[in-house]
Amino acid sequence: MNISIITFTENGTKLAEKIRQAFVNTKTEEAKNLGLSLSDWARQQFAEKNAIVVIGACGIAVRMIAPFVSDKLSDSPVVVADEAGMFVIPLLSGHMGGANELAEQIAGQIGGIPVITTATDVNHTFSVDLFAKKCGLSIYNREGIAKVSARILDGKTPDIVISSEKTDLEQGVLGLQPREYILGIGCRRGKSFEELDAFIQKWLDYAGIEKRLVRAAASIDLKKEEEGLLRWCMANRIPFITYSAEELKQVKGDFQESSFVKEKTGVDNVCERAAMKAANEEGTFILRKQAENGMTIAIVKYDWKLERELAKEYRIDEQ
Repeated sequence: MNISIITFTENGTKLAEKIRQAFVNTKTEEAKNLGLSLSDWARQQFAEKNAIVVIGACGIAVRMIAPFVSDKLSDSPVVVADEAGMFVIPLLSGHMGGANELAEQIAGQIGGIPVITTATDVNHTFSVDLFAKKCGLSIYNREGIAKVSARILDGKTPDIVISSEKTDLEQGVLGLQPREYILGIGCRRGKSFEELDAFIQKWLDYAGIEKRLVRAAASIDLKKEEEGLLRWCMANRIPFITYSAEELKQVKGDFQESSFVKEKTGVDNVCERAAMKAANEEGTFILRKQAENGMTIAIVKYDWKLERELAKEYRIDEQ
């Protein structure tokens, strides 16, 4: 997670520096030195799916982000802390974006109090969106979230269906699909976010796969700091996993070999081997290696299984 902190006072900037000590990929900007409006700054953070930490008043944060709030399943997480470091408030995307967890981590770092207001948290009950996030599931009928959550808070059993395909559901039933697809990706150094986004989307469309069903992206560790790839994964909230050439060599199977790739990376194929490795070598190829303009992709389907304990506890029927 990339974290962007914005401050408005000298005390706020000092507090931001204390926060930065506990997190990697964190940058601090002072409002007076932005060189653009707060609204334009917030637009950039939402576009890049950065976590936003505002050290200042909640009112400032609300006005700043209001035009860009659109979807609880994809909005950037926003956290507000007062400049004295007394209270840390997750303002937006508490569960799916991780703002609640981030607020608790920040509070622990600065000695503040996390102010968590999501109903399932304060009542210590099952959170369906957090459950989906942790278990690698995608919600496809978002209107069911509020209704299922209301049933849980009323002490009733939630109606949740998990299936590989979308199904027609009765009102008040929540539908979840497993995120079963793993992308293996390779690219030349310096490929831009825009190039990678267009390339990946082209082959997802070809394979008939919705991006929200992608569980992870995998590559060789030579690409662990490839900016375009990192941006794409962060923008889509997709974990990015990398492996050494030696680890990829150990993956069993038939792969499209490339002497050029082997010369550059130490292994004869990156995208297919990385995708299969991320699937614990138990997946099925949906798309074999495709190459275009210095980029490669392969897609593996990895069968998802719900933990029996969770299924029993919450009476979830897997179809």
